[in-house]
Amino acid sequence: MRQIFLFIIFATTLAASAQPGSNASFSVQKDNPEVQSIDQVLVSNYLNHYCYSTDSLLLNPFGYDKNQLPSFTAEIIEERMKNLDADTPFDLVYNSTVQGFIDLYAVRRKDVTSKVMGMAQLYFPMIEEKLTKFNIPIELKYLAIVESALNPTAISRVGAGGLWQFMPGTAKLYGLEITSYQDDRFDPYKSTEAACKYLKFLYDTFDDWQLALAAYNSGPGNVNKAIRRSGGKKDFWSIKPYLPKETQGYVPAFIAVNYIMNHTSEYNLYPKKPLISCYEVDTVHVKSRLDFDAMSKVLGMNVQDVSYLNGTYKLREIPNNGQRHYITLPVSKVGLFIANEALIYAQSAIVEKPKETVMANNSDAIGGAKKVTEKVVWEDSWKKHKVTKGQTLAVVAKKYNVTTSQIKQWNGLKSNSLKAGQVLKIKTRVKKTISITESDPVATAQKAMGEETAASDSTAVKPAPKPAPKSQVYTVKKGDTLNLIARKYGVTIAEMKKWNPKLTDRLQVGQKITIKK
Repeated sequence: MRQIFLFIIFATTLAASAQPGSNASFSVQKDNPEVQSIDQVLVSNYLNHYCYSTDSLLLNPFGYDKNQLPSFTAEIIEERMKNLDADTPFDLVYNSTVQGFIDLYAVRRKDVTSKVMGMAQLYFPMIEEKLTKFNIPIELKYLAIVESALNPTAISRVGAGGLWQFMPGTAKLYGLEITSYQDDRFDPYKSTEAACKYLKFLYDTFDDWQLALAAYNSGPGNVNKAIRRSGGKKDFWSIKPYLPKETQGYVPAFIAVNYIMNHTSEYNLYPKKPLISCYEVDTVHVKSRLDFDAMSKVLGMNVQDVSYLNGTYKLREIPNNGQRHYITLPVSKVGLFIANEALIYAQSAIVEKPKETVMANNSDAIGGAKKVTEKVVWEDSWKKHKVTKGQTLAVVAKKYNVTTSQIKQWNGLKSNSLKAGQVLKIKTRVKKTISITESDPVATAQKAMGEETAASDSTAVKPAPKPAPKSQVYTVKKGDTLNLIARKYGVTIAEMKKWNPKLTDRLQVGQKITIKK
């Protein structure tokens, strides 16, 4: 797991004598340029779009000015931390490392924190429900802030994704599906349930919540190594020097977020109102293939908003692959969706459904009618992508629905580092409509017989038998899925399973699959 804020290099200090309500002077180092870019790509744009930009108009009980930065003595903060610690199974302690992260969230990222508070209104009710289901401490809802700033579509520079920043391997281990069409890491509901299962496993393994959090960030193996190197000690602060650098700040950041989210008013922090709340969205069962662009036009919605609410679907469409799918919509649009469901599915099918027309007036050299079939196929296409400032390899990969390894292979890259202005070659798949013209034997026979057919009831013209479909055998390669193979040959998964009765969704390298053309 990787989180957004822990990559930030900072050194902030509070004057020990500062009093509540005063503006203390802070000594702050500049961010590492790469870290600034990550913060901008993963946090700011997302929050700027989905939270109102105006400040909250809530009355401040402390009478602070709009831009005032309150600060408090170490003694006051320590006392508050003790009160929080008394009501949680976590070991909430106060020290200089925790203070640094308090400064980060309350001062350096004050605007982002206000927006995250707004997004908490959307996601915390759902997260709290899942935590309660698994009998996990409710304070773990704050971990999603440390991980992703409550951005369900966040993806880190190393490829971790979603609210809980799952790496692909761990995601699959806990039941999250990742295919060419969908990535369950970006489904807030499914990923939260998976995160609960993983956190519960980690706690059962280490019997300590701080160590469980450290393992969530860096993996159980690194925590076990740190325990051994510390001489067998089993508390976070004792093994902290032996953990990876980002993990050393992970637990202190979690403690700081717990503290800040329970003392927002004292720090002059108020939520920026989100565009939607948890109570303003609902899910609808999808019965057929659904294209986001087609649905957005019918419902009068911005397709980006539809994609945001349904981030698990990578290609802006929900496939008709025999699985149960749901789409999340604002409550105000649910009734409209149900009323126009048939139209939405019909519009979604237009780009996929082959169109056939018999051109009776067109004849070939021997007078036979022609049958013209228009079919949608997928073709490979190369694009050039110019790297902008702050873009990472993972961000570019997600944009084009490819992997970082593929980009490195196509461009001969030996590392994940990118430079602004660098041009990358990206191989993509595009839809193309092709026309297939073939003789229609039935129409040809009818035309040739002319009036003779009409005069003789005893002479019946039987349709010529259809030629046997040509087929080929495909050998499954590493990384193949049914979706990828179907798209490669321009067929459907249902057709593949019809041709291969024993075919299942679980493929094995070397497996033979018959494809009929």
